[in-house]
Order: sequence, then C-alpha cells, then structure tokens
Amino acid sequence: MFSILIFLCFLFLRVSLVWVTNYDVNYEFKTECAFKMVLIYGQPSDWKSYSNRTATITDCMSYCVTLNTCVAVYVEKGSKSCLVFQVGQIQKLKKTESTQGHKIAMKVEQTATCAKSFNSNSMTGSVTTATSYLAYKIHQGTDGRWIFTTTQVLECPDSYRLFTRPKGLWCIGVISVNLCISGDDSATKCAATGGVLSGLQTLEETNYIYGLGQAALKKDPTYNKFGYWVNGRRKLSCMPPAQRSASCNGVDEFTYTDPLLSAYAGYQFATNEPNGIVAQSTTSNCLNILFGKTVLFGVDDNGCTHPNEDTELCYKGYVCGMKPSAPA
Repeated sequence: MFSILIFLCFLFLRVSLVWVTNYDVNYEFKTECAFKMVLIYGQPSDWKSYSNRTATITDCMSYCVTLNTCVAVYVEKGSKSCLVFQVGQIQKLKKTESTQGHKIAMKVEQTATCAKSFNSNSMTGSVTTATSYLAYKIHQGTDGRWIFTTTQVLECPDSYRLFTRPKGLWCIGVISVNLCISGDDSATKCAATGGVLSGLQTLEETNYIYGLGQAALKKDPTYNKFGYWVNGRRKLSCMPPAQRSASCNGVDEFTYTDPLLSAYAGYQFATNEPNGIVAQSTTSNCLNILFGKTVLFGVDDNGCTHPNEDTELCYKGYVCGMKPSAPA
C-alpha cells in the first residue's frame, strides 16, 4: 500500500490541502472538489515524454491541477524542478520507499468531499480540450505498478469547439455559407450532419459565435449586418393574437430542441427584441444572432423562410450543435 502524503483539492481556481500522516488527518478540507492531486512516494516507470518546470512539488501540483492536459507531476529527491506529464505521456508508475524521497502526484477526479483515506477517493480522471474529451483511470497492475488507462475518447467534428454544459459535453460549429440562407434551410443542413441548431447556454458560447461570424462579415463588402440562425422557434401559444405576458416574454416565447440546453444566459436580445408579439407578426418565429462589422446587436426574431431581410442584412450561416463522439 502506498504511503499517502497529501490530497490537494481544487474547485473554481481555489486550492486547499489535506495533510495525511498514516491516514490521520491533521487538517480537513471541508468543500467539495472538482479535481485533486494525490501525492505519494513513487516515480514514473514507463513514459514517452515530459516537460520540465522549475518549481517545488507543491507548486507543480497547483500548476497541474489547473492545466487541463496535465495528469501527473514528479520530483526527484533533492531536485529543484519537476517533470510534468500530460495525457498520453505517462503509462506506468511505481511506489518507492519514503527514505528515497521521490514524490509523484496524480490528478484524479473528486466525486464527493476530500476523504480521509486514499481508498475512499476515486482514481479516475479526465482531460478536456477545446475539441476533445478523454477519460482515464489509474489502477494497480499485477506487478504492483500503477497503470494509466484511457477509458473514453470523444471528439468534436473539424472546426467545431467543445463546451462543457451541466447536462453534458456539447460541440458547437459556426457554419458560414456562400449565399444567404433561411432558418428552415439551416436547420435541415445541420440535421443532415447529425446535429441540431445550437442553443446559447452561456455568454461564452455567444461570444465564440460572434467572434467567428464577425470575422466572416469583415471579409464581405456586400453587407453591413450578418445573422446566424440558432435554436429557438416561436410557441404556437405566443403567436398572434397572443400578447406579451409572463409566459410569452423573451426566451419564454420560444421552444428549444437543443437537447443539452438548460440555461439561456447566451440569449441576449437586441434592443426591443424579440418584437414578433409586439408587431403581431405571423412570420417572426425563428431566432438568429445578429451583428455588424464592429458590434454585436444580440439575438433577434425573424422569418424562418427568409435568407435575408434587406440589402443590409444577410443570414450568412447557422450555428450547428451536436454531442462529441468517439473517433472512427
């Protein structure tokens, strides 16, 4: 059995320590953690590569727990630097005697509170990047060495970005087209790739879409405004002659088919929008994110069959969303 030295727990960029000596806790961390570093006397025994960092073991653990792709750090006795292993770079490690002074820390997920013993903590971890998710477990082999094993790999399609939502992982693609496109045609094209028009869970998602869409607009001399279709279609109960009410007001005027959408912070409407109910329009039933060459106007409701509204505005594309999948 390993001699556990320390549990380092991390949540929302806050780091705390639980010191353990022979499994007796001298200071107990009281808050639930997303990740922790489990530090033992040991050393890597099978690896491909690593990077060097001049720092103490404690500083290296703090660095690793905030670096998405880091899975382990190692410091030899007497060394003033540590070895940083990212996902795929280390396969096995082995325990050593405390008298040797070699220390290695593994990043694993914390599923509950920081436990008082090593056996009470999950030995699984995960790495999330801008386009992929990888889960791994650390288990003891028959030879006594601990093995890093990949258990799941999920990836977004090319040019999509991965976002983590409360309901799960979600890939978002900002799809630009050569000609202006309607909301209905956008939904059809997105569905043909296995997706749905994406909702706007957070402002981070909205700003990501805006950044890519505005870059496309700046290259187009024909139009001053672009719109990209997003998830949301007006409820039948919020169509004329309905009036604005508590159940027909802003995001509540629409239904959503994005399966992982659980919040609507990204639906920041443009000034005086949505105005379909106010104008008693029978066609302003689909949502798009609208912006100019230098400004994000916000979300707007317009006709689902309209590829453009006037010579100023072109619906230049759509935002397609889907769950990440295992690589072929």
